[in-house]
Amino acid sequence: MTTSALGPRRGGWRRPVAVVANLEDLRGPLTGVVRLPLHVYASGQGPARRFDMSNETERIELYEIVLTDGAAEDVCRYVNREELLRLWPRLWLPPHVRQVWEPRLGVVAS
Repeated sequence: MTTSALGPRRGGWRRPVAVVANLEDLRGPLTGVVRLPLHVYASGQGPARRFDMSNETERIELYEIVLTDGAAEDVCRYVNREELLRLWPRLWLPPHVRQVWEPRLGVVAS
């Protein structure tokens, strides 16, 4: 089951944050090359939308994009639960995205 949530709104429009009810649904790849669809990453054209999942820097960038702009199905498809937990402190995410995900991950708000 998937849901969308919004953190507190402080001016301007904000895209709903896609979350999953069960973290076990996060089974994204840790190797290979992933090409994000346009509905997730419209600003990246051609090779810019491709991410080498064995490269940690590229994996971090993909997680930031998908958690911020992806639908719940995208989060399940591209994000790996164990890797998300390991990388969480290093991800740059908008405050409203962190606010929605931290309780689900069991992370104390920073």
